[in-house]
Amino acid sequence: MKRIILIIAASVSIISANAQSAKVVSAWKYLKDYNDTQDADYLTKAKEAIDLASENPDTKEQAKTQVYRGQIYVNLFQKSLKAETAKATDPDPKKKETAAFQAVSAQDLYTAYDAFAKAKTLDTKGNYTSEINKGISDVSIYISNKAVYDYNAKNYGAALQSFEKAFAISGSKDTATLNNLAITSERAGDYEKAKQYYQKMIDMKVGRAATYTQLMGVYTMLKDTVGGFEVLKKGRIAYPNDINLLLNETDFYIKANKSSEALANLNQAIQAKPNDHILYFARGNMYDNLSNPKDPKGKELEKPKDADEKMKLAEADYKKALEIKPDYFDALYNLGALYYNNGVNLGNKANTITDQKKYEAEITHANDEFNKAVPILEKALSINGKDRATMTALKNIYYRLQMKEKGDAMKEKLKGN
Repeated sequence: MKRIILIIAASVSIISANAQSAKVVSAWKYLKDYNDTQDADYLTKAKEAIDLASENPDTKEQAKTQVYRGQIYVNLFQKSLKAETAKATDPDPKKKETAAFQAVSAQDLYTAYDAFAKAKTLDTKGNYTSEINKGISDVSIYISNKAVYDYNAKNYGAALQSFEKAFAISGSKDTATLNNLAITSERAGDYEKAKQYYQKMIDMKVGRAATYTQLMGVYTMLKDTVGGFEVLKKGRIAYPNDINLLLNETDFYIKANKSSEALANLNQAIQAKPNDHILYFARGNMYDNLSNPKDPKGKELEKPKDADEKMKLAEADYKKALEIKPDYFDALYNLGALYYNNGVNLGNKANTITDQKKYEAEITHANDEFNKAVPILEKALSINGKDRATMTALKNIYYRLQMKEKGDAMKEKLKGN
């Protein structure tokens, strides 16, 4: 009796295996019928059959099962893409294609690639090499297109997923896709992945100096200033003449109150770009701040012994910036504010003098500074007519110079802004 049971059990196993093999054959036939007729019912039946075969232990480890699965799922994607194209209303073929790719899901492509990749490992004799290679090539093209269209639609999460699959298909030497991965990760807000991909680009010497700048930006988003500065230092060693790395490093020094290092960098930057008005403004602003130091809360600190010298350097840099770009609002405002502040300081100093002649001399000196500020601040206001700081400074100067009518007009202008 026991022998009979064993024979029956073995027979059931054989029948089951044959049934699953039949599913593989059926899937292949249904796919062929679909390609011949474009009848969607055949494709649905092909999917049902191959899904069952792909889950069964007797057939899922066969190369042909995975090849057919890949081919069926590519056709499923193509069918969905065709349907989305038909829905698009724009008559422009390119715009129809764009709309279709943005609307269609890439999931069938991912399933197809996984199937072809598995088939490749199972096909030890190379019986399906051409089918596998063609399938992977087709999937790669579709996935890359899907990634680009999703990226252009600012659907960065979906684009990232597709670019990652595209990179897995193309391999680590595909530096263009690697670059897309890094940028898309950053846009998607996945900064850990962005950090990983930018670092891989640096390791592969792809993207040159700009990659260090981008990676530094990712560290900044992660609020890791120490890590970001380390990236910059490495970038400066690798590309010592790159202006963007130099300026980013300068910005770090400024924020860290390392003025001597920042000034050294700005001097180097100006040597490299002598006609860049922003660089002169930045250096002038630094000299300005050094001559009028404040604590983190904005309270004025004791002026350095060389404050006047630094003020003159600031004035010269602001003027140079304006020589290059006469309508540069920031430089106009800062230069006007410099003269205005000088006038205020001299006026305050005059108020401490008891000798009438000396007092009048100091007031005259203060008014000279106010008079220098007026045309500069007026020009600044002509460029940015709603800047309240400029209006306030002008109002105060007008009143100090006994220009009541102008002062009243500026006072009214402030009320309306």
